[in-house]
Amino acid sequence: MKTPSTTVMQDFVFGTLDADDTTLAVERNRWSGIRHLFAIEPLDPLPDQPVTLTVTVGRETLIDRLTAYVTTDGSEPAGNRGIAANGFAVALARAETIWQPLYWDYAEVWRGQIPGQPEGTYVRYVIEGWHSQNAGVSHRSREMNIDRTSERPALYGYSVDRFQAPAWAHEAIVYQIFVDRFAPALQRWLEPGEMNEFVGGSLRGVINHLDYIAGLGANAIWLTPIFTCDDYHGYGTIDYMEIDPRFGSKADLHELVGKAHDRGLRVILDFVANHISVQAPIFQEARANADSPHRSWFSFGPQFQHGYRTFFTAASMPQLDLDDPGARDFLLAAARYWLSEFDIDGYRLDYAAGPSHDFWSAFGAACKGVNPDCWLFGEVTLGSDWLRSYTGRLDGCLDFSFTRQVRRLCADPNADGKTLADIVVAIERTWRYFPPGFTHPCFIDNHDMNRFLWTAGNDKLRLRMAAGLLYAFGGSPILYYGTEVGLSQPAGKGPRREEARQPMLWGEAQDPHLLAHFRHLIAFRRQHPALAYGQVHTLFLDEKPGLWLAERTHKQDRVLVAVNAGAESATLTLPDGVFQDQEGGAVQGALTLAPLSCVLVAG
Repeated sequence: MKTPSTTVMQDFVFGTLDADDTTLAVERNRWSGIRHLFAIEPLDPLPDQPVTLTVTVGRETLIDRLTAYVTTDGSEPAGNRGIAANGFAVALARAETIWQPLYWDYAEVWRGQIPGQPEGTYVRYVIEGWHSQNAGVSHRSREMNIDRTSERPALYGYSVDRFQAPAWAHEAIVYQIFVDRFAPALQRWLEPGEMNEFVGGSLRGVINHLDYIAGLGANAIWLTPIFTCDDYHGYGTIDYMEIDPRFGSKADLHELVGKAHDRGLRVILDFVANHISVQAPIFQEARANADSPHRSWFSFGPQFQHGYRTFFTAASMPQLDLDDPGARDFLLAAARYWLSEFDIDGYRLDYAAGPSHDFWSAFGAACKGVNPDCWLFGEVTLGSDWLRSYTGRLDGCLDFSFTRQVRRLCADPNADGKTLADIVVAIERTWRYFPPGFTHPCFIDNHDMNRFLWTAGNDKLRLRMAAGLLYAFGGSPILYYGTEVGLSQPAGKGPRREEARQPMLWGEAQDPHLLAHFRHLIAFRRQHPALAYGQVHTLFLDEKPGLWLAERTHKQDRVLVAVNAGAESATLTLPDGVFQDQEGGAVQGALTLAPLSCVLVAG
């Protein structure tokens, strides 16, 4: 067995999410200048509902006027010193002056209200602050870029509609398939030199194993990108309107969607809006010709490491400027195409923290206009406050905080001194924090981090406990291919080498007992809506032996979740009544828990 890592998220492709050395600097920057942080109330405006904007002003910014310039016809808003160039102006007022200990100085909070608008309106706005006695100075609201590139005046937007996350999304059990590594799959570890090569997985391979996925109990599949690309992982798109022939054909996708739907499986495609392949003809043209109509789709200049803005430092992935009308229309047309022509059921949106909220507002409205029942969830590797700001724009965001908590408890509980109570508090508050209609899909591992099993020293008891927590407390659980049959990895990830993307195990290489455990958990989750909708309430907690008993209820459904995170067997006293365990057996009075276990009972 390998020695567990000292930080369970240090292997994540975006790095640790809560390191002290970065959190303080980010929070101080967050309170500098004029920031809106997409703070609107309500988060998802209904027709004719006024919207309150909240804006913060940092210590170094002297203003006595603050104005939002608003349009409702889709045009880009503009204005100067309180006069709108188009649309109309909304004056904000100073609501309070606060002491900000992050930088030991004062800050201000301003608020204003945009009048309610009719259904179907797309509201856009920019924000300007100035001082009435300083004619030469104007400050524009800006937002921080996750890649730390230079900030520019921010464009904000929201759609006034009645769209909601589809009901099926809240009860989804998602199976994530890394297409090139799923089927057909080599039945051996890939050598380091092979990890960045295509190895033959395809849509046909997925079609041939739909019965396996349906038999697992999943009701949705998420396919990593399948569009024409320059790499095995598909995240560098060359052509958004075609399928890479190494993955298959459009006929294969039609067949896959039809056969998946026949088995009760929804199909979710991975869509990369933020960046494109350096090999894409539109980028090659824009790079070579300053007069190209595609030039404005990208950001060029000496301030960027490679002469153009990229996905972090990846020269192979130039970033699109999706506030440019042409680039935006191009991406929206592609998203509509796969929804309308192939009947797919939604998108997992890669690196959704890159494009602006204004873009995602337009994207969400465009997709829902084609299929109101589609599910749109983003990959946003930021804190939960940032995730919640996508309410009304997307149907939800992946919950990386949940992953961190579960890996802390189950994979390496001694990594950072966190206690069981810390994890309990985080799980309870997650379900109180997000709006009821906002989905927050959860997972214990994925393609961008070491597999949970490897991180846990290949201890399957720890994997079983983590799986129990995932299906007991996770929103819309996502299962990464192979986790259910004991797929690990031969080594930790290295530079440009993602070991978590090893080939799927098939046949006798699978662990049948582990597979049966996952099937029972998934079946139990699907039978009990309390696990999809219910708040989390602690009935008993004893940190010393590592015991926790929690309850989730929804309407007439009630589930108890018993956790033993300790190294010794233990007995928990249950509330009055007769309960049923995952295998259908009756449980009453008390429940004996094996070490490192999570048991679900209903009643």
